[in-house]
Amino acid sequence: MKVTGATIQQLDRLRKDGSEKPKSECRKWRLWATTEQGRKSKRFGGTYSQAQKELKRWVAELEGVVPNAETFGAYAASWLAWRAGSGDFSPNTVAGESTCVRALSRSPIGAMRMDEIRPDDCRGALSWLASNPVHGDSLKRSTVARLHQVLGAIMRQAVADGRLADDPMAHVRRPKAEKPGRDALSPDELQLFLNRVDLLPLDGRSVALYLMACLGLRCGEACALRDDEVAGGIARVRSTVRAADGSIGPPKSESGKRDMPVPERLAAKVAEWRAARDALGLRDAPTLCCSASGGVMAPRSLSNWWRGGKGQVGAREKLGCPGMTMHELRHSNLSMMARHMSVFDLQRWAGWSSIEPARIYVHDDMDSVARAVSDAWGARERTKNAPIVV
Repeated sequence: MKVTGATIQQLDRLRKDGSEKPKSECRKWRLWATTEQGRKSKRFGGTYSQAQKELKRWVAELEGVVPNAETFGAYAASWLAWRAGSGDFSPNTVAGESTCVRALSRSPIGAMRMDEIRPDDCRGALSWLASNPVHGDSLKRSTVARLHQVLGAIMRQAVADGRLADDPMAHVRRPKAEKPGRDALSPDELQLFLNRVDLLPLDGRSVALYLMACLGLRCGEACALRDDEVAGGIARVRSTVRAADGSIGPPKSESGKRDMPVPERLAAKVAEWRAARDALGLRDAPTLCCSASGGVMAPRSLSNWWRGGKGQVGAREKLGCPGMTMHELRHSNLSMMARHMSVFDLQRWAGWSSIEPARIYVHDDMDSVARAVSDAWGARERTKNAPIVV
């Protein structure tokens, strides 16, 4: 129950001569607590400082608080270490949570005792992080929503571990995250995009763009494809490069493992790249889209090249698509392929566990809709006056 107020009442206030005792001489007290269910009291014998400690302990008992002097920062660090060592979570997931834990530990609750953290403290920490005084820029709502999610997971685990009796985050509403705006190139724009990619220097990065545009691969999947996995007109997707540490591992789910027919344009680009790569002495590179030194190309490195940095023009500006994300190439491909496949084939092509992500990835294409209407009603117009055959 919630305690809204607590006081200590001195009982043996008078000496035998009728004079008033100071608190230092009093040994009898009544402790009062105002709760949602009314006022409660209990007697206590001891010094005033002991009565103060007993009042704090009693209030914690009434509120269902488990005494826990461990700071939030210390518990969050142990929680993260457990997640990383369990093997149940991908390195990418743990890396993202690690960033959130560092931010939360910097906030006002980082040095607080776990048993002293209340819902308003959690709200205050999220508000403090949202204003981001460390870097001077406001955080996106989606980032604050992610911090809320991780903070909630930590507190729920503390309750499960017996470190807390009540989850303070159960009373903190999650901020609504803005939906990231995604665009998709039309089929004609996608062809034009590839024409511009052909003008870039031929290397593993430009070939990775081809793989994402022609097959709708994720960035990590394009970087992880081995040379022998693209053969006989088929691309066999079996792994991904993890953004967290650059290692190659299995995809997030078994649905990510799939065989994909290779379009002729992509096959020609791969053949051209293989000849150039071999001439550079990179024949033994572990992946098809290898780095300039012949190693595995990290998604982070590819993303930095795409966006550009301080004093550098990104590849997207050179290709005439400023502001576009590489992931929008996957959106573009899947939106195009959706017009030529059943929903089941599209699920397989995209590497999804269900067709639900199609609601996000398949964008409107009014030209396709207009053609479908024209074909459907045009056929009816042609047969309107035809004789009925019985």
